[in-house]
Amino acid sequence: MVAVLNRRSDQTRTELMSAFSGLVFAKGFENVTVKEIIASAGIARSTFYEHFSNKEDVLRACMTQFFGVIADCASADEMPVDLLKVLDHLWTNRRLTDAIFSGYARMILARNQADLVEQRLRAMAPLLLLPHRLAAIQIADAQLGLVESWMRGRAPCSIENLADGLFRSSRASALALIAEAAKDSSAG
Repeated sequence: MVAVLNRRSDQTRTELMSAFSGLVFAKGFENVTVKEIIASAGIARSTFYEHFSNKEDVLRACMTQFFGVIADCASADEMPVDLLKVLDHLWTNRRLTDAIFSGYARMILARNQADLVEQRLRAMAPLLLLPHRLAAIQIADAQLGLVESWMRGRAPCSIENLADGLFRSSRASALALIAEAAKDSSAG
């Protein structure tokens, strides 16, 4: 019975996220309402609020499935397995760049990316040169800037090279902060 309820709950979340994505890409994030998401998904208002607090939560859920893999670059010892797939998906859908990299949606994406990176940094190292949050913001902003510039066509780059550069630069930033923190703590 629990498995059936979990599948139904997962299916409802997926339907809400799909409805939301379609609306955002058609109208832009700022122009989408919870009422429209509910209508598009064909669910009750109370059901929406069982899964999400607001449309910002839906955006975070939609983007975390992709940008969580990018956040993994900061703490993984090797390039995340799904990074090439994620970047290929983003490139294939680059015509929709403005939907996630503009206005309020971009602010939510940046905050969410910093949250994802911070989680990974905290698990990776209890001590950094910078506070974990500040280090996470630095790395997340660099990740998003690189991906956004690439998606907007500001500089051509293969998916493979972008993935390698994204992984190496994210990881190097995280390791540099750990190395400095270790030096400072051992000198004190």
